[in-house]
Amino acid sequence: MTGLADVAVERRGKAVVARLSGEIDMTNASYVGGELVRSVPNEASGLVVDLTETRYLDSAGIELLFELARRLRRRRQELRLVLPPSSPLRRVLLLTEMHSVAPLDDELDSALAHL
Repeated sequence: MTGLADVAVERRGKAVVARLSGEIDMTNASYVGGELVRSVPNEASGLVVDLTETRYLDSAGIELLFELARRLRRRRQELRLVLPPSSPLRRVLLLTEMHSVAPLDDELDSALAHL
């Protein structure tokens, strides 16, 4: 945990679920990215990142998600993101076309069902 962000990881069947809360920015994006990469074993089908409790995401946080999607794709694993429709971050991720590399789901169960 850093002063701005918390990463909680759990295994759900063949998937890994990471819940990010707080703020992801240039001061902690490297830490958060490292935690996420280390959390996904080779045998996992993919990673679901739940951003429901994330209040802020700057360009470093967005780049970390793009890089994570590329890394997982090379390992034949999938990245899915969870954001409620009312989240202001959803608009940011749509504008940056994050959905082209990591589908956005409204809730965790939906993301897990698609892995």
